Amino acid sequence: MGLVASLFCTLLITVLFILALRPIAMAVGLVDTPGGRKTHEKSTPIVGGIAMYLGLLFGGISLGILPSISWLLLGSSLLIVIGVIDDRFNLSPAVRLIAQTWVALMMIFLANLQITSLGSPLFFDWALGVFSVPFTILITLTMINAFNVLDGIDGLSGGVTFIVLGFMAFLSIDSTTLNLTLLLMATIFGFLLCNTPSNINRKAKCFMGDAGSTFLGFSTIWLGISLSQGESPSMSPVTGLWLVAIPIFDFTVSILRRILSGKSAFTPDRNHLHYILLDAGRSPKKTLFLILMMTLITSTIGLIGQIFSVPDGIMFLLWIALGAIYYYNARAYY
Repeated sequence: MGLVASLFCTLLITVLFILALRPIAMAVGLVDTPGGRKTHEKSTPIVGGIAMYLGLLFGGISLGILPSISWLLLGSSLLIVIGVIDDRFNLSPAVRLIAQTWVALMMIFLANLQITSLGSPLFFDWALGVFSVPFTILITLTMINAFNVLDGIDGLSGGVTFIVLGFMAFLSIDSTTLNLTLLLMATIFGFLLCNTPSNINRKAKCFMGDAGSTFLGFSTIWLGISLSQGESPSMSPVTGLWLVAIPIFDFTVSILRRILSGKSAFTPDRNHLHYILLDAGRSPKKTLFLILMMTLITSTIGLIGQIFSVPDGIMFLLWIALGAIYYYNARAYY
């Protein structure tokens, strides 16, 4: 099957699985009920993550790339299972962290995918050597959980991931990861059709849940490592930091704030960017638009730096400066 046909089928299959799984989820209690930090008004099925995973599986089969993404699917399957159980029964942070660590180890030792070089963020080549494995685990856990906490309003986690993958697709035009990137974008687009705020999709409304957000975080870091490592990388690791700047800033600042205030790093609260904007009086749609635009801007800066071969050291210092500005402005709302 051709690429365009496979992408369309992947999108369609994702939507069909959402429609098929909604009544099952309602029957077994796999739903997100209103209350607490949640902004929705009705109980909503949490099937988006399962549907996107199955969409990618069928897309890989139709495009004939299933063998090359088998380890990604295997690792993702564990995240999906743990995520679904967590969505239904609320697992402890320790259990989720153990599962995520196992997934990172599978990526490193089974798929032979790890971060061995950071490029030149300090103006000299920085090879990790013996620190490669622990650093890869740390970054993988960070990405998985950054995209997880980003999933606070309709369309946000999926929309941010779609933008990030769009830039990765552009950077991977001459790479073997292009088809995988496009397939993931197709599954996300199918999910967004059933998740973004609209009166049209009420009968297909669903959330991705922890299963979906962790799946997207893992897929994003998988692609990021694939594109930034090896003998002929398609982008610098520092460029990757710009693509995911907003999720990383939001997650890191949140963790630092909790630790500095003497709380557990896993304590849920409303001090994430989307909640700050909502509490400041902005509507969910405006909040979604603002964060997507911020992601688009930071990703564009990273792409410009990559295209014009701006030294990693300069791009990294600018990234750190932006992070400091983010922290300074965010702390005013804590």
